[in-house]
Amino acid sequence: MTSLKQGVFRILSDMKAVYNFICEGRIKRDSERIRVGFLCQYIPAWNKTQPVYDAMKEDERFQVFLICVPSGISDQKLVNPDLEENDTYDYFQNHGYEAVNALTGRNSWLDLEQMKLDYVFCSRPYNSYMPRPYISSKVSRYSKICCLVYGMSMTKPIQEMVLNRDFFRNVYYYFAECDYARQVNLRHHNCLNKLGFQKNVYLGMPALTQILEAKKEKSPAWDFSGNEFKVMWTPRWTSAPDLGGTNFFLYKDVLLEYAEEHKDMDFLFRPHPLMFDNFIRTGEMTEEEIKAYKDRVESLPNVSFDREQEYGAAFWASSVLISDISSILPEYFVTGKPLIYCASNMVLEPTDMTVRLFEGCYVVYNSKELFSCLWELKNGRDSLAEKRREIARELFGDMENASTRIVEALVKDRYR
Repeated sequence: MTSLKQGVFRILSDMKAVYNFICEGRIKRDSERIRVGFLCQYIPAWNKTQPVYDAMKEDERFQVFLICVPSGISDQKLVNPDLEENDTYDYFQNHGYEAVNALTGRNSWLDLEQMKLDYVFCSRPYNSYMPRPYISSKVSRYSKICCLVYGMSMTKPIQEMVLNRDFFRNVYYYFAECDYARQVNLRHHNCLNKLGFQKNVYLGMPALTQILEAKKEKSPAWDFSGNEFKVMWTPRWTSAPDLGGTNFFLYKDVLLEYAEEHKDMDFLFRPHPLMFDNFIRTGEMTEEEIKAYKDRVESLPNVSFDREQEYGAAFWASSVLISDISSILPEYFVTGKPLIYCASNMVLEPTDMTVRLFEGCYVVYNSKELFSCLWELKNGRDSLAEKRREIARELFGDMENASTRIVEALVKDRYR
């Protein structure tokens, strides 16, 4: 598509978004309580939104609904057109939530408009993962869309990509994960903001509140562990330099060899959920190679895969995190525990926040540096401990009250 055509398309799409905002604004609200729906689909991201959900659940001014969408959706088409089961709904039901099943029959969906929701929270900002009735341009006709993105973008180009115009032009209230993200979205939709159809604010990161609360929980992921020194490893899902790069292939074998030689350390591997499927798709690994690798991991008594959906408790039970570029870096920072960042072939420009985070990480470029760093930390030599605390205070500040600020912002908006 040429630049001229792209420009015309964006103008027409923004005009349609304005029309939807106007339609929604004309709807009369009968309920005195503020009715809020949380569209939940990507379970590992629930901890980003849960603190806000919990705060509203305890607030008599709100009536909240947890609306569960199946995970097996892509490009507005069900991977299985005869899908009759909702894995997301089953998960939340099994964990004691009062959940609503969005899948009402074979490829049949709950009518959100009939629920008369004032606000609908989305944490996965991609229309391609939602059934067509729930894409942002349709929901915005009858409810105000709020967005808390499930991950913090650590590089400027990826931040631009995450804040895709297709979804975000229909978002009424974007509770940005950092001020840089707020500025990017403001630039993308400056006209809509000036006309009062959108709001972009940074009020803190509720996800960090959830990490703090997870300190009280026991982590089943470490049930295999009998050692005091516990190492987590979170390799990235892609080797593409323009998407951040991964160190999985650099460390996947040497880490297992190191674990075999150091039985007094335990290792928990938590690769990105998309990693192995992506390596099959790109031809970097075969299904047989992945199975052989997983079997080797499971054969070692002091190594395991983290199969839990949520990871906050596993963070607190760990001693150190080894990670590629990832949005979990700021979350792990909250624990105050040491971070080892594995430098990659990344060609992307990091955000200012990412650069500051790196100052509190041990940055390594090869296995020799990695194992030297692990040995130092195991023996209690953590020279960056105070630096991490300083950076956490500077970047994240009053973490505990982020959810309260978001709740009060919606109260003020609803009753203005």
